[in-house]
This record gives sequence, C-alpha cells and structure tokens, in this order.
Amino acid sequence: MKGKKLEREKRRKGFDRRGIIAALLFVFSIFALRYVARADVDLLAGNGESLFIGDKLVISDYFDNYELEKVQPDSIQYVLSEESQKKECISLDSDGRVTALSQGNAVIEINYTETETQTPHQELFTVTVLAPEQVFAEYGSIVWLSAFNMYNPYFSNLPEAEAGCRYTFSNDSAVLLENGEGVFIRGFHDIEVFLERDGLKISVAKITVILPKFTQKRMARALGTKAFYPEMENYIQNVDSDLTGEEAAGPWNLVWKSEDEKIAALSEEGFLPVALGSVKLKAEFMAENGDTHVLELVLTVTDPKFTKEYIVLATDGTKKLPLAGTCADTTVLAEASVFEVGASNKIRGVEEGVEDAMILVDGRELLLRVVVTNPHYEENTLTMYKSLKKNLPIKGLNKEYSTITYTSANKNIATVTATGKVTAKKVGTVKIKIKADGRTFPVWVEISTKTGYQAAKKEIAISNTKTKYSQARRMSKGYYDCSSLVSRVYRQYGVYFGSKSGWSPTAAGIGQWCTGKNKVIAKKGVAYTKLVPGDLVFYSYTKNGRYRNISHVEMYVGNGMSVSASSSNNRVIHYGYRPDSAVLIARPTK
Repeated sequence: MKGKKLEREKRRKGFDRRGIIAALLFVFSIFALRYVARADVDLLAGNGESLFIGDKLVISDYFDNYELEKVQPDSIQYVLSEESQKKECISLDSDGRVTALSQGNAVIEINYTETETQTPHQELFTVTVLAPEQVFAEYGSIVWLSAFNMYNPYFSNLPEAEAGCRYTFSNDSAVLLENGEGVFIRGFHDIEVFLERDGLKISVAKITVILPKFTQKRMARALGTKAFYPEMENYIQNVDSDLTGEEAAGPWNLVWKSEDEKIAALSEEGFLPVALGSVKLKAEFMAENGDTHVLELVLTVTDPKFTKEYIVLATDGTKKLPLAGTCADTTVLAEASVFEVGASNKIRGVEEGVEDAMILVDGRELLLRVVVTNPHYEENTLTMYKSLKKNLPIKGLNKEYSTITYTSANKNIATVTATGKVTAKKVGTVKIKIKADGRTFPVWVEISTKTGYQAAKKEIAISNTKTKYSQARRMSKGYYDCSSLVSRVYRQYGVYFGSKSGWSPTAAGIGQWCTGKNKVIAKKGVAYTKLVPGDLVFYSYTKNGRYRNISHVEMYVGNGMSVSASSSNNRVIHYGYRPDSAVLIARPTK
C-alpha cells in the first residue's frame, strides 16, 4: 500500500511540474506572438526620397497598404527629427505633405499606434532636396541629366502614375532626343531645364553651353607653307556634312573668311599664306537652331630664316635662336634629344652633344646644327704661389664650336689671358669669372707664398702615406700629433716656431708665436675663399689655460681642404676645412 501511495504522489508532482511548464510556455507564446506581430509591422514601403527644389510629395503615398490596415488611422503623426541635417530645407504639414524649399537633407519621424496591441511605433523617412544640376556641354553634344534617373522622360519606362511628367527648356538651344539618348545641344545659349508634373514646374538643371573658340587669338604662318585652318576647341564637327563651295571649306555649319585675300587666300584646304603682312581671319558659326557665333583671329604671314648654321649653348642654359623674318607671334617646334624649345624663340640645352635638328618655324622646316656643351671646372679652387703661371683646365667644351672668355676680379692679385692662362701676382684670393657657351661661373684662385704652397703639398703627400697619431712619439718618423706635423713640415722650408730643432711646440705655442710675429689674419673662423695654402687654423674645444685655450691646429692646403694629425682617426688625414670653433688663423709666411 505504501508503495502505491508513493507512486501516486510522484505522478501527481510530475503532472504539477508539467502543468507549470505548459502554463509558462503559453504565456511566452502570447508575448512572442505579440513581439512577432509588432516586428512584422513595417508601414513604409521605402525609407526616403529625393526631390528637386519646388517639388512636393505626400508621405502616405509611400505606405504599404497591407501594413496600413494594422495601424490605428488617427494615431499617425509626422514630426521633423532632430537628426535632420537641415530642417528648413523642407516644409511639412500635419497630413505628411512635404514641399522641397532648399538644398539639404531632412529626416521625418512617423509615429503611429498598432491597432491590435496598442503598441506605439516610429519609423524614419529621409527627404533629400537637390538643387538644379549644373551642366557644361559643348555645342553638338548629347547630355544625360540626373533628373532622368528619377523621372525618366521616355514614358514607356515610367509607371502609369508618373506618365504625365514632361521636360521643357527655357529656349530652343536644347531638345530632348526621341531615341532615348538624352538632351541634344543645338544652339549657343545657356539653357534651364524644367520638369513639369502634377501642375508643378520644377527647375532640374542649368546647362551652360561651352562656345567654340580658337586655341589662340594670334598666330603666324610662313610663306610657302601648306593651307591650314586655325585650331579650335569646344566644337564637335559633323563628319557627314554634304555642304559644298565656300561652306565646305570648314566643319559643318561653319563659314571661314579672310579679310584680305592678297595676304591669306581661302582655298578648299584652308587658308594659304601668299604675301607678307597681317590679316584677320573669321569663323562664322550657325547652330542648328539658327544661333550665330563669330570668332576672329589675327594671322601674320612671315618669312623665317636662320642667320647662322649652328648655335652653341651649355646644358641648362638658354639661347635665343638666330632667326630673322619672324614676328612676335612666331612659334617654334622641334623634336630633339640634346635641346628643348622654350618660350620667346629660345631653346634650352638638355644633354651634351651635337644634333642637326629640323626645326619648324611658323610651319616652315628649317635645318640648324645645335651644339650642347657642359663647361665646368672640376675643383673648388685653383691653387698657386706668387709668380706662378697656370692654365685653367675648363672641362666639357667642344673644341670645334665652343667660345670662352675669362675675367679677373682683381688684376693686382692675378691676371688671366684670353686663353685662360692665370699669372699669380700677389698673395691672396681672387675670383676668375668664366663665360662659356652661355654659362657663367666663377673659379676661385688661391695664391700663397712658394713656401706656404710647398708646405701644403707636403702635408697632402704625408696624408697619403702610412702614419700614426702619437703625442709621446710625435717627433719620430711616421708619428705625429697636430702641432708636430705643422712644425716638422714647415721646418723643411725654413719656417720655425721658436726653435730650429728639438721638440716641436704645442698648438697653443705655435699660435702664440704667430701672434707675436704679426702673422695672424683672423681671430675666428672665415670662409675658405679667404684662405691660401699653408695657412694655419687654430681651434679651441675646452678651457685648458693655454694661449687662447688653443687645443688643436691644422693646415689649410687649398681647394676647401685641410690636413691634420687626427687622434680620433689615429693618422694624418686630408679632409674638408671647417670654420666652427676656430679662434685664430695665421699665415706663417706672411
């Protein structure tokens, strides 16, 4: 009995649990159905529309009629949303009627209540207001307007409700093609395009007609050249033209005229230059709709010739072509490898070489040999000593064609001959100006005493041998520090900094000796163009209690370079002169 009772109790509790679960599932299903019903409500068939300024719409036209049956009719409200980019671009009334006022973007909130569940809903509808499209089109071209993508003018593609729309134009410079390609530009006046529908006339586009024009207002053409027509742009020719006579001389619906046939005669191939002088040429257009447009151009007939058989210029240099018989409107054209044509009848050297070039001048072919050189001096300076003579080795010249001149800025320091031979007159520096094939550049000449020049050459030679830096062994063969190098070299040429033998003085000691002997030329760093070979440059890096706190000395050897025994490099080096940290500069042979 007890077992049966327990079994019945288990079954009862099981039924209770199953009942509770079933009840919960029922309640959940009700809420789920309500949620599904709510989620299924989607009143708008579209989420937005684009309108041109002045156009109108009614939002209810975008409702899904099936979904509308689920909505409480008097609950629908329309409100401009704060999410709008520009609220004032439209007007909105309580019935959902929208008028486009200005370019911009507005968002409309549509609030309504679902009839069955009384659940509130909100959907968003975006209105984009477009300004009239700005279009630029050439005469004779066909354009497709953005408005056509919204309201197709070819009615077979429209829904029945939109078939009443049509496009009109402010004038007859444009026409809607029947073949479905778009708007044909048939006149020379600017056009405004309107969409007319539902009693509205809406501006959807403004077309600016780009008028034909000559590529230049003045030009020159040589006697004896072929007949031609001036080049035009912004004009589409009709290749199927069947015009004859004078009208056939140019493109479709275009008549050419010359105001003086004795200078430029009109032929079937174009204008023929027949005599020197200037004449006005005209192009008279007549558009398909009867609009007219007249272009004028001044033609000068020339007789160009080269006055020389060749021209020589340097790379990157420019020279005017040796032309005669031209005018201010003359044009020069050429395809070449060593030069290029620039403005004002000038050419620029591009690559070193010689080229026999065919150059087109006002349409006439003329032959000219063009020689392009690259004159230059490979060093920074020319180093010399007083009374020495040297030739300036200018590179990159053409032996047959180049011309070159030399000028000394100070003949008291150095003179130079017409062939480039320099004579050193006095210790110092001087600039020699070189003019070669149109290029001008300077060469600095550094003139030292013979002793200073020899000392500099000697230090350069030592820098090319095997050396080591050492203060302890500074007087031994192959070992140097900065001051022993200077002292030991100058001793070979009879210059001593205090003693003729024994231990060399320090850099500070040499500097103090130079000051006492009036050998100083500067008390700070100067440009290398003020130095000559053999000059000594003293540097101070720290306060060491020595004369002017000098801690290093090196010799200027010419060409913007110095030689020094370097502790950091552990040898004698030949490197670029630097003025930084210099506290004294002396000329021992002064």
